[in-house]
Amino acid sequence: MDRPKVCVVGASNLDLISYVPRLPRMGETLHGTRFHMGFGGKGANQAVMAAKLGGEVTIVAKLGHDVFGEDTVKNFAHWGIKTQHVHFADQAFSGVAPIAVDPEGHNAIIIVTGANDLLTEKEIEAARAAIAETQILVCQLEIPLEINLAALRIARQEGVRTILNPAPARPNLPDELYRLSDIFCPNESETELLTDMPVKTLDEAETAARLLIQRGAGAVILTLGDRGSLLVTHRETEHVPVEPVKALDTTGAGDAFVGSLAYFLASGKPLPEAIKRANSIAAITVQHPGTQTSFPEAKDLPPEIYDYPLDKAGKAPLGEADKKSSVTASEMAAYIDHTLLKPDAPQSAFDQLCDEAIQYGFKSVCVNSGRVAYVARKLQGTGVDVCSVIGFPLGAMDTRAKVFEARRAIEDGADELDMVLNIGALKDGDRKTVEEDIRSVRREAKNKTVLKVIIETCLLTDDEKVLACEIAKKAGADFVKTSTGFSSGGATVGDVALMRRVVGQKMGVKASGGIKDFATASAMIAAGANRIGAGAGVAILESAPSRNHRSLS
Repeated sequence: MDRPKVCVVGASNLDLISYVPRLPRMGETLHGTRFHMGFGGKGANQAVMAAKLGGEVTIVAKLGHDVFGEDTVKNFAHWGIKTQHVHFADQAFSGVAPIAVDPEGHNAIIIVTGANDLLTEKEIEAARAAIAETQILVCQLEIPLEINLAALRIARQEGVRTILNPAPARPNLPDELYRLSDIFCPNESETELLTDMPVKTLDEAETAARLLIQRGAGAVILTLGDRGSLLVTHRETEHVPVEPVKALDTTGAGDAFVGSLAYFLASGKPLPEAIKRANSIAAITVQHPGTQTSFPEAKDLPPEIYDYPLDKAGKAPLGEADKKSSVTASEMAAYIDHTLLKPDAPQSAFDQLCDEAIQYGFKSVCVNSGRVAYVARKLQGTGVDVCSVIGFPLGAMDTRAKVFEARRAIEDGADELDMVLNIGALKDGDRKTVEEDIRSVRREAKNKTVLKVIIETCLLTDDEKVLACEIAKKAGADFVKTSTGFSSGGATVGDVALMRRVVGQKMGVKASGGIKDFATASAMIAAGANRIGAGAGVAILESAPSRNHRSLS
């Protein structure tokens, strides 16, 4: 299958991100809480997003002859982005973007465009062949207007579909820019600046979008933050909502949306479907810090967002995720460890947890060790096992503490233990310490108690994931498990597939963290999981395509 082809003409900057307790007032100096440097620029961000999804991406950009420029090219190469049309200037530094981000994820950005302003029409013309062979051309307004027009004209001449993201917005854009934009994609503030009209309601947003259509845009996609997106064409209007999330950092959300949109359109998805998927990816990014670092890869996405069409060398996980699981709702229940690990959960929540486990026939309930005795009494004689976490959630305490916690949990009625390995020792390459940590708990648990080892995949490189699985297997664990659900990421089908390959078929793999529906759980099972850890066990079964479980109506 050919990879979707996207060409991005735009700016590349280095983001200088300061996290602050609030955005500063004019003339005010604030102490920040932390600082991060990352690759950015709207063009670069959108190119990286499309590449992370598996697109064949070409970028046309200009950098300075400096360390920022050199590192930027290395970053493009890392993501497989074609850089034959990345040029260098001696007259200016690479672009930079100082960014302030408050605890709610709101941001203020200053762009110093530098070498980005020196991209020439001659260099755009030199990229004509690269533009012509793609399905989608993406442009923004961080580079000179005449450069965007030159690129859009070539796309129109070559029959290539175009997306213009008019950011940062500027008033009085020429009508030709609208006419050359098959898809015109502003956010709320940009729309207000371009139209001098409010967009606080959907009706107001549609009215403003209609004005942009009148100026010549083929279609308008107005991104509305947590309200999703509004698609307006000459014939119709469609609001595409997004599931609400708690935003940590919104800096890269718009670029994630545009880059994803370009990829899905190049893949042949209808416009409303491409918007829906791009909405979901943007919602993922705002839950993580940074710009490009917050963008998910294809292998990290559930199948309702990403169809996993790539080969073994691509970002999708070895083709496993596009296998269709035949697990029914009734069968799914036996895979699930129904989980409640919140430190503030009251006793009534554990009553409900146990009642649901009995009603739906879940494999076990998974709780903190201090709740084991209570749930063991509740579940006695029901056939539902009791699972206790050990060394949770950091895994950084002394091995003797883990052994003591395991002993008490077993005495209180635990049938299974989910222990967190010593992540720091693993990252130090201290194989002996990690192995002895697991083996010590294994000796305490003996063979009658199932032992699962949580390796916290989101904190590990692929090589470290392989090493963790090898150590857990050697130390006598029964399962390896992806995640605590309390760190920076959860289970992905790619990690599950990797873990299954390492441990073979005789050892268990538990996928845990962020699994909230039947489709995602099924994808994990298809990739090799034989246990699912989730606090959303009931929601998983209720979202099954065929609701044939005994307790479902």
